[in-house]
Amino acid sequence: MAAGKPDWINVFYGMAICLLLVSLGAAVYFSVAHHPLNDHSSIPDLTINLGAGPVREHCTYCHPEGSRPSPDLDQRSLSEHPDISPHQWEKLGCTGCHLGEGMALDVEISHGLPGLGARQVLSGRDLQASCFQCHPVGPLPGAKKAWKGYQRFLAKGCNTCHHISGLGRGGRYGPDLSHIGSLLGLDLLQQEIRDPKADLPNSIMPRFPLSKSRAREIAYFLKSRVKQPYYATPMQIQAGQIKLPAISLAPKGRELAEGERLLFERQCLACHQFREVNGRIAPDLSFIGSQRQRSYLEGFLDNPARYIPGAVMPQVPMIAEEKTTLVNYLSTQAVAPENLSQMLAKKMGQEEPAKQLFMRLCQACHAAEGNGLGPIQPNLANFPRAFAGNADFFRRIQPKRLLASIEKGIPGTSMPGYEKILSPQQRQQVMDLIFAAFIGIGQDDKAKPEELPRKPVQAFIPQDIDSLFTDLCSRCHGDRGNGKGTEALQHLPRPRNLTNHLYFTPLPDERIARAIYSGIPGTAMPAHAEQLSAGQLWGLVGKIRQLSRGNDAD
Repeated sequence: MAAGKPDWINVFYGMAICLLLVSLGAAVYFSVAHHPLNDHSSIPDLTINLGAGPVREHCTYCHPEGSRPSPDLDQRSLSEHPDISPHQWEKLGCTGCHLGEGMALDVEISHGLPGLGARQVLSGRDLQASCFQCHPVGPLPGAKKAWKGYQRFLAKGCNTCHHISGLGRGGRYGPDLSHIGSLLGLDLLQQEIRDPKADLPNSIMPRFPLSKSRAREIAYFLKSRVKQPYYATPMQIQAGQIKLPAISLAPKGRELAEGERLLFERQCLACHQFREVNGRIAPDLSFIGSQRQRSYLEGFLDNPARYIPGAVMPQVPMIAEEKTTLVNYLSTQAVAPENLSQMLAKKMGQEEPAKQLFMRLCQACHAAEGNGLGPIQPNLANFPRAFAGNADFFRRIQPKRLLASIEKGIPGTSMPGYEKILSPQQRQQVMDLIFAAFIGIGQDDKAKPEELPRKPVQAFIPQDIDSLFTDLCSRCHGDRGNGKGTEALQHLPRPRNLTNHLYFTPLPDERIARAIYSGIPGTAMPAHAEQLSAGQLWGLVGKIRQLSRGNDAD
């Protein structure tokens, strides 16, 4: 015991602490026990049975007869619930339509648990988000926007990537939405639809051009997708007997060829453009028959990622007959007319021909400003080349290579060839426009390339090159070379996918070595000339060849 400290002091402290705890416990008990909401003898309970069993709620304590609550609980309002004929609120209860936690004793919790808002109270026009929990999906008075949301869900091809119970076919590329209404609130659903990358920067879901009101309509429908809908028995749910209605997505009022009808019905135009219909998500198909071979179209429909590694386009379910019909149509009808320039001049006015061609054929990817940030850029596996502000890159590139890219396209990317669409004179005009309007240098303004170290005769040690790749390259390109390193999302353009067999096979070793040695202007790829010996440089070239050959069997 410390000198001078009385023996009874510890006993006193212990008694004081016990007395304090008892006082606090009593205060909490009496405050809760005498709270109006905890006077269970005075709380009117309502028992409803909409699903598999009875559910109790006492919302009517604050909302007698379904009225709006009075600020003073002792003087509760007696205004009547709005007419919801043929329904009766006494039989439906409150939580069946409005959600919330019907037996909660706290006002905040009773209006919906905090978090993702799955039970957040609905009111006003948002109530229609609950209608299809009781009613089968279809035209329904009072649920007009929820029904529109279902139609828009199909028109935008959401079920191509997402599975949802009740549809005969469903995607496997995104989260299952069959019970999403039991997990997320209405506001969060709308936010995720409009901006998928807000919470998940690496999300592959495209940002559809939807207004707030249209995204809200889809959210109304999705909010009704719950684990236990009231219009079906548990056995029907377990047996998968709930069906969503099939609707035609083809436009009415005009006759369509079977191939064009399939473009609508198989939801291709939810993303792609075809003539006047533009999904503003994916490349234009209007002239695809002049840009891609028939074998390419057939293979691409079977496995898009085989032809463009990293492509986010899902594999669209189609029977063999439908695929043949669609490929036949695209190969023969989706072709460029010989008088394309004249047609564009008539439509776009008397602008110079090269500008008309660029705006019609190039700007969706490369942007009207030439910066590579076109409307569909975020959805492409490879970043379109930026022209504006990228003069240093084009000082290294010979005109012959640029013209070849326009003529033949770039394998393994979304860049198609324009050999059958543009004449040699038109291709040169487009390139002249790019240099004059965006790059801002003469086409003969070229930098002298750095001399590369000679490839050594002695073979390099693979283990050493693997370690070097990990140290220098994996942060951006990933350990597997797929362009998904830990720092990949920090850069735009994104790091190159080194496993892209179609892209790398035609490239000479010298071009790969020069990209490593001197860097690539306009990208995050730095020069490594000061860091690498000749053996290391050419060893990394061999490593890239090894990575890209890994897709040979795919």
